[in-house]
Amino acid sequence: MKINEKEISVDEAINFANYDNLLIKHRNNGILLSDYQVNVLNRNGFNFNEYNSMQELLFEIENYLNEEYNDELDLVSNQIAELIYYRDTKK
Repeated sequence: MKINEKEISVDEAINFANYDNLLIKHRNNGILLSDYQVNVLNRNGFNFNEYNSMQELLFEIENYLNEEYNDELDLVSNQIAELIYYRDTKK
């Protein structure tokens, strides 16, 4: 496989993709977040362990964004809202 004109192995491609950082995981309090999302939340003063649900966390993020806009935090907010929507929508 080639990336940027360089031949790489499957293992190198997996490392390049850094999928583990973006993989959504169940956290101790039952909230689903990726490592990337946790890092963004921590940088912006949110301790996800203090919240009982994703909806509660999303509500607090949106309140924060109404006062002080942040691109990365807005992205995380949209990702959480989308996950809630697809998890809770009856199919």
